[in-house]
Amino acid sequence: MDIDIPIVLRQNITLVYDSLDLQTIDSSRLKGIMDGKAIVMDTPDMIVALYPPTPMIIQMGDRRTRITLQKESKDIGSVPLWEVALKCHQLVPPRAQLVAYGFNYDVGATVADGDVQTITMDLFISNRQMLEKILDGHLLSFMPRLKFKRGETLYDLILEPLDEKQITVHLNAHFKDNTLPSQDQLEASFRQEFEYLVSMLPSLLEGDG
Repeated sequence: MDIDIPIVLRQNITLVYDSLDLQTIDSSRLKGIMDGKAIVMDTPDMIVALYPPTPMIIQMGDRRTRITLQKESKDIGSVPLWEVALKCHQLVPPRAQLVAYGFNYDVGATVADGDVQTITMDLFISNRQMLEKILDGHLLSFMPRLKFKRGETLYDLILEPLDEKQITVHLNAHFKDNTLPSQDQLEASFRQEFEYLVSMLPSLLEGDG
């Protein structure tokens, strides 16, 4: 299938702990994670750090540290989220045990040939006529969500057709682990999972292997 190179809309690394006491976090140290001036908002339930003009945000709370870059680009890596994630992890006291970490990617793609709404319905709905009869209406689009496993990695994939040609795709890769890889390994893994998404998407929408 002819799909334009996906546009990265959002990229994220999330660290999950068994517990996270925000009062033990020195939020002032978040200012030094990136060059330039940071804006840090510290509340009992959440620590949020913004790094203008880079559209990166760090959120610490609910047992999680989320490092998110919301910037449209052709590729990942304009901001080294893996480096930021390791620096954030170093701010967490040892008694807060890491239990998992994950990568999140939101991409937008354009399908040159065919109707992406029809393609997703044909691929994931076995009896559209029966479903429309039950609904007593005409089905316009379908947003499938797939949870699956490759090796020890858990995945959550959401396909959201926006119109006949545009689709937004979200992929979460979840790793159950109580240690973070080295910076080089974390970067390599982050890039590999993104490449998996980009290479898999055309075959998925085409419905063949």
